[in-house]
Amino acid sequence: MSTSARNAAATTRPVGLHELVLEVADLAASTRFYEEIIGLQVVARWEGDRPAVWFDMGDTTALGLWPVETGGAKAIANARGGTHVHVALRIPAGSIDAVQSRLEALGATIVDRVTFDDGNRSLYLYDLDGNCVELMDAVVDWSGDPIGAVPGAMVEEHA
Repeated sequence: MSTSARNAAATTRPVGLHELVLEVADLAASTRFYEEIIGLQVVARWEGDRPAVWFDMGDTTALGLWPVETGGAKAIANARGGTHVHVALRIPAGSIDAVQSRLEALGATIVDRVTFDDGNRSLYLYDLDGNCVELMDAVVDWSGDPIGAVPGAMVEEHA
């Protein structure tokens, strides 16, 4: 690699997460889970020989769900599912109790609730395919800088 190419690579860094795709066993059931339980909004659906559903996760990031048959040879770069630890979604600041109440009212099992040393708090649950989902009420980012309010975020109260 030339010196100019190395310099460009060193200064051109990713600016954020664009999408995360999970392989799921039942696309319809998993779509309901992420839409009704987690509360994400469907923004696109793929039909035909590569079915998939895409959700808006905020910050210009999407979560994609697709069945095993959509991946592999049909996918760009022969992409296949793999093992990951968890996916973390940020929830509005101060909403963790309301979110936990809503999830439990919907029958979701919270497997852990953690308060971190930096003040961030998280709920953990599993989706229908065993993927661990973290819902974080974050007050600081990874560098310890305060996180402001999420623009347009609303917390729905459920009785």
